[in-house]
Amino acid sequence: MSDDFDLPSALGLPTTLPPLRVPEPAELAASARGSALLAQALALSRWADGRTVYEDTDFEGFDGELTDSLDQVWYLAHAVGFVEVDEDSNLASLGPSAEPWSTGDDEAVLELFDEAYTHLVIESLPIDAGEELDLEGVGGATMTALFMSRGAGLTLEEFSGMARAAGLEQNMPDKWSAYSAANGDPALVLLSRLKGLGAVEFDTGAARMTPLGAAIMREQMVDGGFDIPVMPAVEDMTADDLVAAVHALTADELEADTTAWLALRTPVDAARELLTAAVDANARVFAATTIARLDTDVTAQWREALDTPGLRPYAKLALSESSAPDDAAWLLVDALAVTTDPDDPTAVAAELAKAAPAGQEPDLFELIWRLPHPDAAEALSLIGERHPDKKTAKAARKAAFKAASRR
Repeated sequence: MSDDFDLPSALGLPTTLPPLRVPEPAELAASARGSALLAQALALSRWADGRTVYEDTDFEGFDGELTDSLDQVWYLAHAVGFVEVDEDSNLASLGPSAEPWSTGDDEAVLELFDEAYTHLVIESLPIDAGEELDLEGVGGATMTALFMSRGAGLTLEEFSGMARAAGLEQNMPDKWSAYSAANGDPALVLLSRLKGLGAVEFDTGAARMTPLGAAIMREQMVDGGFDIPVMPAVEDMTADDLVAAVHALTADELEADTTAWLALRTPVDAARELLTAAVDANARVFAATTIARLDTDVTAQWREALDTPGLRPYAKLALSESSAPDDAAWLLVDALAVTTDPDDPTAVAAELAKAAPAGQEPDLFELIWRLPHPDAAEALSLIGERHPDKKTAKAARKAAFKAASRR
């Protein structure tokens, strides 16, 4: 990859992505050393050592257990340097990586795992396809999507659909179908290989990256120009770190981290830190919901928050003070920006119904487009695109245009 290649732009992603919790190198290396697929590649290389092998060698006599085809394991052994074949004599010998994999330090092991991961994602599907099908880029596109999904993962249907969409950009449907009939769903083929490697895990419901696979891919994406911070351990997390983790963790993981984080400080200190970190919609919603669960009086902290425009509507709610129409408008924009499924018209309509009685939605939209809220135009556009009532949607679109014109 050239130094001036802009990977984030090529993938259509923002340069800065949510943080990732990365285990210590020793833990990652221990996981890498447990790779079944690399153990098989090394065993095949040791069997071939000193033997004459040709392109059509069927490896008769090798009785090691394999989770993939002999050809694919052999290609992997070559890719990571476990085996070499002399071009003149066709005599195989152990390659330069065989010993480091067995006895090398953590850094060497992780570098070899990285090479194996890259080979499987980029080259293994094209090897399957031969010259009949162009599968270059399919693995990279689908694994980027899987990485972005983090611990939540993707359903197998979603993962397969992404692979198919990427494949059909370069191939006729009949060729894709022929490959699938002969080899199986390319997406599942790739997942099976990466599971054998130790980079992914999947069952009948969903696939997700292992901590090792995610750590390796993070390094590759950082090298490509992304900024993906490493999430600190809970005991070292600030309120800003905890807020940043909202989009990086599953609901269960976030709950566990939040509970542990709260246990390390007094409720008053926790409230003060969270309110200080509440500088955007995501942080405000998280701070308000987390503070609401504290079993203590944090009235003083909420009163201080009345002086912060973005927090004022939340403070009034917490203090049971009367709110202004602008407060409802602000809270709605925050909710739509953070908590509402943008693809669910029912959810969008339900959130709007909480903020405005039926028939008063246009009045609320007039307030929203005038707000100094960075997400106002997007919130109105979302209502305009997704609200099931055409009249309401039209009014939202008109207000969205006004909001956009103010920028």
